[in-house]
Amino acid sequence: MMKRQKIRKVTAAVVAAAMLISGCQGGRAGQNGQGGSSGTDGSADEELYGQVTVVDESEMTVSLAKRPEGPGEETEFTGEEQTVKVTEETKVTRGGGMKGAPGKPEGQEGEAPEKPEGQEGEVPEKPENQEGEAPEKPEGQEGEDGEQPRKPGGGAEEAELSDMQKGDMVRIILNGDEAAEIMIQSMPEDAGKKEESVAELTGTYTVDGEKESAANKTYESEEQDKSAVLVTNQGSLKLTGGTLKKTGDTGSTEQSDFYGLNAVFAVEDGSRAELYDSTVSSSAEGANAVFATGEDSEVSIDNIRIHTTGNSSRGLDATYGGSITATNVDIKTEGAHCAPAATDRGEGTITVNGGTLSASGEGSPCVYSTGDITIKNVEGEALASQAAVVEGKNSVTLEKCKLTGSGENGVMLYQSTSGDAGEGTASFTARDCELSSSSKGPMFYVTNTKAEALLDNTALNFGGGILAQVSGNDTNNWGKPGANGGDFTLTAAGQKLAGDITCDSISTVSVVLTDKSQWTGALNAGQEGKKVSVSLDVGSSWTLTGDSYVDVFENKDESLDNIISNGYMIYYDPAEEANDWLEKRTINLSGGGKIMPK
Repeated sequence: MMKRQKIRKVTAAVVAAAMLISGCQGGRAGQNGQGGSSGTDGSADEELYGQVTVVDESEMTVSLAKRPEGPGEETEFTGEEQTVKVTEETKVTRGGGMKGAPGKPEGQEGEAPEKPEGQEGEVPEKPENQEGEAPEKPEGQEGEDGEQPRKPGGGAEEAELSDMQKGDMVRIILNGDEAAEIMIQSMPEDAGKKEESVAELTGTYTVDGEKESAANKTYESEEQDKSAVLVTNQGSLKLTGGTLKKTGDTGSTEQSDFYGLNAVFAVEDGSRAELYDSTVSSSAEGANAVFATGEDSEVSIDNIRIHTTGNSSRGLDATYGGSITATNVDIKTEGAHCAPAATDRGEGTITVNGGTLSASGEGSPCVYSTGDITIKNVEGEALASQAAVVEGKNSVTLEKCKLTGSGENGVMLYQSTSGDAGEGTASFTARDCELSSSSKGPMFYVTNTKAEALLDNTALNFGGGILAQVSGNDTNNWGKPGANGGDFTLTAAGQKLAGDITCDSISTVSVVLTDKSQWTGALNAGQEGKKVSVSLDVGSSWTLTGDSYVDVFENKDESLDNIISNGYMIYYDPAEEANDWLEKRTINLSGGGKIMPK
């Protein structure tokens, strides 16, 4: 898998696979996922097993798991998490260990391993230059007491923190609250399997490290895994008036999604390409139209028509730091999992100004971001999915767009466990837009992530009555049920909003109304929210459609004339410092309702 230069946040899948492959240095992990091993100085170091959920420059969080008894046993997570510090001294390895039960090499149950041929009954000779003295210890590996630190399981290779991917399993040896050693392994379902290598891209027309241009040419590929056009090895291509076609399915959907295998027009390895006044089409599985992958890989397109019919065949796709800038582009996709504008693993960047986006397949929103996507002056429709989706710590920005979705919700902000997006705050911004959803579900759905949405002069059309639902989930394997709620901040600027906002006991909501925004709806009517707040500036208003329960109520208009109660109540928490201005009072509101302590 392609390495990224910066540390990525990773999920809980990392930790469990390490347990299957890595050797064990202590007793079996306890019920909390921890075990012990005796250090060389007689002290007991703690071991952690499980999946990584978060990693940055200074710490990592692990979803703890019990150590499997042997190969093929399903990994059992404890439901607990632990955060440990990582430093420059933390040793990181990948692989190693044994395929059998932890701590015992395969074939050694109850008996010692056979000695290598020629070593029966005698001690092998010492390597040359080592007679009478021990070899020097590698620099930087001597402990304070001069002892050599324990080694990870056999076959391990040196690695970096940045090598970790979301969903890897890891084994960690602690020194206090710091990680002394981290052993990275594969995901649980892939334990013991060889990791698939990145396929080498090929093209019918390939620009390899050169600077080339072409006009009014037709490039086609009918072969599996071969692109019509490939620009690689820091090459440069300007193509005008081209006709690009692709048939022949991919040999690996994952390779196509992440690295551009089988794409019609692929740009990699820091290469750059310009594509003007052209058509790009594919009728194959895993045949993305225009693909940019790798840091400094850039594609600029103008006046392009794109049409794909196979599954996993997006219009524009950028991964691992690649970027695409498009103007006046019309994209139509018909297969499943084919967002017209998408980023996948590695946080690519896409900017589109002008054109249309059309998707008719299942799981194909107009825009799907695991990177940064900006769409301006575009009309789009997704016939079987959301208008837009943001996964993980990534973003979608819309300006002067009209997008319509037909999924279970209008806009989804979430974190999956696929490993395709780092964990953090999902960000959605819409300015001067019109967003519509034909479903009866919420306009915004937030689960298993922190998220923020800014709406500025944007019309929202939806029929379900729920403006935003912020909650955990128990059907999609997005996080652990009971601990996978959402944390959502909705900011409105010069905005008209209508609809209730709901949240469950593991979720938080903050509503901020600014610049004469108007909201009609109820907030946390079910009294379930973990932490709920609302804030209004002078000139913004809230019209209640039901009793609302908040922890924090802030209002720059202390006369409360901007609250139209319709006979409903606002209940607030008098213990919150931010509510001190209310002085624990019960205050009558216009329309017959009240604001009062709960």
